[in-house]
Order: sequence, then C-alpha cells, then structure tokens
Amino acid sequence: MVRLHRHHIFGLALTGALSLAFAMPVAQAAESAEAAGKKIGERFDVEVLKVSPDALDGRKVWLVTVMKPGGDRNSAFQVHVLAVDQETGALVPSFRHSANGSILPPPAPGGERP
Repeated sequence: MVRLHRHHIFGLALTGALSLAFAMPVAQAAESAEAAGKKIGERFDVEVLKVSPDALDGRKVWLVTVMKPGGDRNSAFQVHVLAVDQETGALVPSFRHSANGSILPPPAPGGERP
C-alpha cells in the first residue's frame, strides 16, 4: 500500500490543475449555427425555425428566427429574430443608441419596417 503525504497530494493536485489550465484554449471558439440555435431555444423556451449568418455593426452574427410555443396567450406563435454574436455566443441587443437616436433592429425576412 502506497502512502501519500500531504505535500504529495498538494503536488498532484497542482500538477492536475496546471495541465487543465494549459489544455484550455486561450480564446473562446466561435459559436456554431447549431450551438447558437440550441442555446437560444433552451434559454427562451422557443422553437428555432432558422439560423442564418449576417453582419451587424461590423461584427458577424447569427440571425436566429424563433417562434413562441402555442397556447392561449397573446404571444402564442409569435415569430422573432434574435441576433447572436458568432465569436462570443452572446445575444446582441435589438435596440441600440447612437448620436442620432436609437437604431431599430433589422426587419424580419420578408417583413417591412413601419
């Protein structure tokens, strides 16, 4: 039977932690279309209809078209388009402020702005 002293256990734990730290990538990998759609669907409890690439304010985004579930609510079957940053996987806010006021999100495919 092998006995490990306290300093041996600490050394093993430190070695394991360092090897994990060096094995992890420095920059976060880009978010795939499938991963972005799945994350949005689970986060907001919606059905993902389509995920398509686009650009918004000079950065690459996924436009995720979603539909709220059916039911007896006013929001049943509503369709929304959400933008997800392709690099970070973060949701991009729909309304942004600029020097000239607020900027509206892009219209849904096939839709028009009022």
